[in-house]
Amino acid sequence: MALRPLQAPHPAFWYGSSNTTGATWSGEHGMHFVANGPTDYSKVNIDAYRDALAKRGGPAQPKQEFRGGTAIGALRHIVVAETDGEARKIAKPNVDYHVASLNWLRKMHAQNEAEVRGLVPRGVTFEEWEKDGMAIAGSPATVIAEIERQVDKLGINYLLSYLFFGTMTLPQALRSLELMRTEVMPKIARL
Repeated sequence: MALRPLQAPHPAFWYGSSNTTGATWSGEHGMHFVANGPTDYSKVNIDAYRDALAKRGGPAQPKQEFRGGTAIGALRHIVVAETDGEARKIAKPNVDYHVASLNWLRKMHAQNEAEVRGLVPRGVTFEEWEKDGMAIAGSPATVIAEIERQVDKLGINYLLSYLFFGTMTLPQALRSLELMRTEVMPKIARL
C-alpha cells in the first residue's frame, strides 16, 4: 500500500539495503543510506549508492550535519565491556542466538545451503561475524579501533549500533550501553 507521509514537507528518507540493487535505487532517489553485512560486502553496496547519488547530483534533502549533506552508515552489533575477554564472552552466545533466529525462516524455506544465507553473505557464528566486521566486541579501546577501521574503509559518517540482541541480560546490555555512551562515543564523535 503506497501512502504519502502525513508530515509536509516529509522528513528526509533513509534506506537500508544489503545489496547493490537497493543501494543504487536509494542513491538514484537521493535518500540517505545504511548498509548491512560484512565490511567488504557493505563497501560494494556503499560504492554503488555513492555512484548513483553522484549521478543524481546529491541528496533530495541534504542534512548539513553529515559530510557532503548525506548520511551514509553501517549496521553493527556491538558489545562493550571492561575487557576484550568479558565482551567476547557476552557477545558470542548472543550473536550465535541472534544469527540462528535470523536464519530460522530461511532454513525452513530454503532448498539448499546457498539459499539459507539469502542476500547477505553472512556467517553463522560470532567468530565469522567478528571477522567480517558485523559484530564488534571488546573493551572501549578495542571497539573504538574497530569502528575507526571501518569508518576509514567504508567512508561512513553514521553508525547504526545494535546494542541489545540475542538473550543478553538487561544488566549486560545496560553496562555495554553505558560504556558506549561514556567511553566510545566521545572518541568517535569526530569521525
